[in-house]
Amino acid sequence: MKKRKFALVLSGGGFKGAFQLGALNFINENWQKITGLSTPMKFDIVAGVSVGALNGSLLAMNKLDLLNDLWIHQIARNGVSEIYTSDFIDTSSKSDKVKLKLDLKQIAKRLIPEINIKLNFFSKLGLIFSKEKRKKIIASILEEVEAGIKANLPNIKAIADNTPLKKKLQKYLDRNEIKDTHFLCGFVSLDSGKYHGVLHHEFASENDFVNGVLASTAIPMIWNPVHEIAFSSISGLTRSKNNVDGGIRNVSPLGDVIRLINEDPEDCQYNIIIVNCNNGSPEIENYDDKSIAAIAARSVYEIALTEIFNNDVDHFVKVNDIVKQVESSDCPIDLYAGTKKPLKSFEAVIISPDKEVDLGSSLAANEQLIEQRLIHGAKMAQLAFDNKDFHNE
Repeated sequence: MKKRKFALVLSGGGFKGAFQLGALNFINENWQKITGLSTPMKFDIVAGVSVGALNGSLLAMNKLDLLNDLWIHQIARNGVSEIYTSDFIDTSSKSDKVKLKLDLKQIAKRLIPEINIKLNFFSKLGLIFSKEKRKKIIASILEEVEAGIKANLPNIKAIADNTPLKKKLQKYLDRNEIKDTHFLCGFVSLDSGKYHGVLHHEFASENDFVNGVLASTAIPMIWNPVHEIAFSSISGLTRSKNNVDGGIRNVSPLGDVIRLINEDPEDCQYNIIIVNCNNGSPEIENYDDKSIAAIAARSVYEIALTEIFNNDVDHFVKVNDIVKQVESSDCPIDLYAGTKKPLKSFEAVIISPDKEVDLGSSLAANEQLIEQRLIHGAKMAQLAFDNKDFHNE
């Protein structure tokens, strides 16, 4: 009988990542029943993009307790400000949806930091200068404001700042604590347009590892790109510039997992668990009066990335079914798809939210919403495993 190994694939989904945690908690509590193993929950491969990279990195370090603390005692209690701040988004809102907030003073500082105009100055102009003189002064000020905006607007690359998340990653992540597991996170370089799926030990330094996970969570337009990440590759040391969420390319961590399995020198039976934060059917909602934050979250996460990930999963399921049919036929043949090794089938479980359940906006988090996502994740994991016991396969 072949040795069995286990791989975990985690999608993106912003704060819907709590759904993943609920599923992981269920798997952890039922590991022996699911796998037939008496050992604690352990995955040979963990791959994730975006929030899946965040959750996956701590899970690969065997820090499930810390992951629960992050979601339940930090994010749920204190909201999204545990992860990001913003001059455009109300991070103190307890709503299930993204709320717009405009901090005009802070925005002005970002656009025209070299100009400090006190409002009461304008009220005194009439006491000091003539009408014509006032016009010239105002015109001069407006010219300076316009020049300042033109010069500083390109520096505003996002509507939120994920420095709080970066500090947490710097505090929590340690590659040396990842043992007997391949952890991989995916990110994309805006400069080259290339997707990079990088294993934890391939990063050039601990700082690059932190930046790799951070970049994988960096939703374009929401958070700034990560300037540079160095890692080893086939061509040597690669320095990827301006890196963002790996889900924006038509590549999911599922493809990375299949590649790693094919590179495994051991002839093993791999069991794959896929946890998708999104159900593939965005709730119908009127966006006439929505903010830029809500539009970005909706277009990037709830529509584009969901569609990409679901397409990859659907493609995997179809190919896997075909390979299974060929393997079980009276005259089995080898199938190839651009690789030297023949395709092989996998036992896979896919855990996704119920299409009828609204888990709120990907950029919103509050105690009730996090609890709902956790409970729903555990429930959907239970349903997924009801008719799938890996140790019986």
